[in-house]
Amino acid sequence: MKRFPKSQAESSRERIEDALKHLLDCDESGRGATLESLAGALGKPRQVAAEVLGELRGRGLAGALGDSHRLTEDGRVYALQVVRSHRLYETWLARETGTPADSWHREAHKAEHLMNPDEVDALADLLNHPRFDPHGDPIPTREGHLPKRSLVSLASWPDEEAGHVEHIEDEPEALFRRIQTLGLAPGTRLDGALHLADGSVECTVEGRRLIVPSALASLIHLERLDEPDHRPEGLHRLSDLPIGGDAVVYSLSPSCNGAERRRLLDLGVVPGTRIHCEFASPFGSPRSYLIRGALIALRNQQAERILVHPPASSPP
Repeated sequence: MKRFPKSQAESSRERIEDALKHLLDCDESGRGATLESLAGALGKPRQVAAEVLGELRGRGLAGALGDSHRLTEDGRVYALQVVRSHRLYETWLARETGTPADSWHREAHKAEHLMNPDEVDALADLLNHPRFDPHGDPIPTREGHLPKRSLVSLASWPDEEAGHVEHIEDEPEALFRRIQTLGLAPGTRLDGALHLADGSVECTVEGRRLIVPSALASLIHLERLDEPDHRPEGLHRLSDLPIGGDAVVYSLSPSCNGAERRRLLDLGVVPGTRIHCEFASPFGSPRSYLIRGALIALRNQQAERILVHPPASSPP
C-alpha cells in the first residue's frame, strides 16, 4: 500500500503536542524543559526545537523562565488532553483488541494526534472512565485532574516484602518487551524480593521464582499490600500442571487481557472451574484440558496466564 507523507498541518500538530507532553513531564518532575531536553524528546535538531518553543510561547501555551520553559495554564490543559487521549486509546487497545502489548504505545501515539475532545470523551464513556491505563499510568480526568501516587521501583524495593506491581514503564520498547516475557503487569503480586549482587532482583511471581535483570528493575514500580491477600496454598500456573493432573481456577493473570482474556472467559475459565490436563501434543504444546465437559486445546503461553490451585485447597 502506498504511504502518503503527512501534511504540514499534521506534522506541526504532532510536534506541538509532543512538545507539550515533554513540558508536562518536566513540570510534573519539578524541573523546566530546556532547548536541549526538548530536542532530545522530539528527536529533532536544536533549531527545530527552538522553533517549536517559539510557537508554544506565541500561542500562549508556554512561558520562558531563564533558560527553561514551563507550561501556562492553557498549555497544561492542552497537554493533559493529549495525555488523556493517549492513555484512553491504549486502554481501548488492551481491552477490546488483540493488539500486542508492545504496540500499544506506538498506536496510541498516532491516534492521540488525530482525536478531538468530543471523541476522547466518547471513548472514556465507552470504557466506563478508567482511572489507569494498562501500564498503570493515571488517566487525566475530563476536568483536567491528574492523580498522583507514591510508588517505589523494584530496584529499591525492600527485601522480603510483598507488593503489587502498579506501574511499568512502556519505554524503551525493547525493555518493556523483556518485562512482558517475565509475565509482569500492573496487578501482579510479587513476593520474597531479594536483591542480588549484580543489581538484579530475585522474586516469586505467580508460583514461580524468577530473576528480574537490573536493567528492568527500575522500570517496574510497586505498592505495598493494603490488606492480607488470602490466596490458596499451592497457587501455580496451569502450564505447570502435569498430564493427568487436576486443578481449580483461581484467576486469570493480570497480564492476560483483550481478546485472549475474553476467549478464556467464554471457554469457562473462571474462578472455581475444575480443569483436568488430558494430554499434550508431541512437542509439548498445545495441551488438551477438560474444561466444563469440553476438551480444549491451549498453548503453553495461554496456560501460563491461568492461575490455579490444587482441588484440595478449594473452598467447600
